[in-house]
Amino acid sequence: MHKVLTISLLSVFSLAAQAPAKTTQKAPTVKAATIKATAKTTAAKPSTPKTIEIPKDAVLQSDGRYGWTDKDGKSWTFVRTPFGVMKLPAKQHEPAAPSLANAKAIDAGDKVRFETKTPFGVMSHEKKKADLTDEERKLYESQNPTQAKQN
Repeated sequence: MHKVLTISLLSVFSLAAQAPAKTTQKAPTVKAATIKATAKTTAAKPSTPKTIEIPKDAVLQSDGRYGWTDKDGKSWTFVRTPFGVMKLPAKQHEPAAPSLANAKAIDAGDKVRFETKTPFGVMSHEKKKADLTDEERKLYESQNPTQAKQN
């Protein structure tokens, strides 16, 4: 162990003892007036990021976002993130419902369970039979004709 330590220390000291290679290039000379002019142009005010705040008259929506309309009539959405508040233009449409293209509708008493295979596994959600949309009802009735007739 002592031999390895001694050899490694000697190699480190021998590398450190070598003189650096001399460079033949000289640094370019710069006039003092040029330095002053450059210093004035680069000495700009430091920019401080503008913090966004949620307006007091913004309305809290069911998904945790805040809706707000400015004095010009433009709608905005404010979202709290771990990094601060984010301001986005509001969308005029509802979020898309999950696709029922490859879904299975399974009767679960007074509810219907929809299962869809995804690359990450099976995704499922349940809905009361009374709350089904037209598309969901068609899917349920096409896959469960005997159960649909009883209801």
